[in-house]
Amino acid sequence: MMLDVKFEYVNVPSCKDFKTAFKNALSKVKTVEKLLKISVFAASESVESYLENVSFTKEEIKERFGLHAVEVSYVAQNTLHAELAIELVYANDTSTVLYKTLGGVSYVIVRAENKKMLLISGLIGDDKQSINEQSNAVFKTIEGIFSLENMAISSIVRQWNYIPDITKMENNFQHYQQFNDARSLFYEKTSWGKGYPAATGIGTKNAPLLIDVIAMEGHKEELPLHNSKQIDAHIYSDDVLLGIKEQSLKKRSTPKFERAKLIIENSGASVFVSGTAAIMGEESLALDNAGNQTDITIDHIENLVAKGLSKTYRFRLIPEFESVRAYVKNLSDYTVVRQVCEKRLPGVPVVYVEADICRDELLVEIEAFVKI
Repeated sequence: MMLDVKFEYVNVPSCKDFKTAFKNALSKVKTVEKLLKISVFAASESVESYLENVSFTKEEIKERFGLHAVEVSYVAQNTLHAELAIELVYANDTSTVLYKTLGGVSYVIVRAENKKMLLISGLIGDDKQSINEQSNAVFKTIEGIFSLENMAISSIVRQWNYIPDITKMENNFQHYQQFNDARSLFYEKTSWGKGYPAATGIGTKNAPLLIDVIAMEGHKEELPLHNSKQIDAHIYSDDVLLGIKEQSLKKRSTPKFERAKLIIENSGASVFVSGTAAIMGEESLALDNAGNQTDITIDHIENLVAKGLSKTYRFRLIPEFESVRAYVKNLSDYTVVRQVCEKRLPGVPVVYVEADICRDELLVEIEAFVKI
C-alpha cells in the first residue's frame, strides 16, 4: 500500500516574485485527488517574507484544493534549475486518504487494509527562539499528533530536518548540534528496534526550523540499511561533533538516523535513502572538488540500494529511482554536480537546490526514494 506512491514535479523557470511563481506552479497541478504532500523550494529574502509566504501558500492551497488541502513545506533554499520548484507526492488509487487537523496543524492519514501511514509536513518553529527551543516545540507538536493517532514515535520511517544556518556557531553552540541534542531527547521517549528513521539534515536561509515526517505501521518488514564504507551516523565519535552540549545531556548527541530505510511489502519494496555525502568512515573526502564528491555520494547511494535489492531480489532486477534531491553548497558547483548526476542517474528527476551541508567542507548532499 503505502509506498506505492508517485512523485510529480512542477518547475517555474522565471517569475517576478514568490507569490506569482507559486500561483503559476499550482495552476499546472493536474489533480489533487489523493495528494499527500507538497514541498516548495524557493529562496527567501527574510524571515518576515518567509512567514508571509507561508501564510499565502496556506490560503492558496485551501482556496484551490478545498477538502484536499495539505500543509505546504516551504523549504527556503534557492532552486538552481528553476525560479521555484514544487514536489508533489500522491497515494495509489486503492488507498483511503484522510485530511485531519490538530491545533491548527494539518496532517494526512493513508489507510489500506491493516496498513497506516501518517504524514506531517510544514511544521515550523519560532525564529525568535534558539534552534534547541524550536526543535523541542516542533517535536512536542509531533508527539501530540502521534498520541492522537495512537502511533508510536518509532513508527517514523523518514524525516526531513531543515535547519537555518545549519553550521552556524552561537555562544559556542552549533545549530546542527543543538538540533541533534533535541532530536536525541525526543527519540529517547521510545525504543527503536527497527532502527532509526532515514533522514536529511540540511541548511536553509532566512527561515525558522522546519520538520517533515512520514510514519508507517502494518507493513511486512522494515530494515535499516548500512553502508560498509561509512560509519552509521548515530555511532559517530565525538571527534566529528562540534559545539558544546545542552546542559541536560551528559555528552553531545550523535545524529540519530540510518543511512537508508528499507520497507518491504508483499507486492514490492522501497528504500528511503537519507541525505548522503562524500564521507568515508566518518571522515569527509574529496575536499574542494564538488564533482568528485558527487561521484562518491552516488557510489554510496548505489551501495545502499544494492543492499536493499539483495534482500528483495524477487521484486525488481533494476531499481527505479522515483525521486532525487541534490543539495549544492556553492552556486558555482551546480553545473558540475548536475553533469555528474545526469551521467550517473540518467532520466531521473532531480531537484537541485543551493544549501549548506552539515559540515563546512562538504559541497554536495543527495537523497533519494527508490522502488526495488
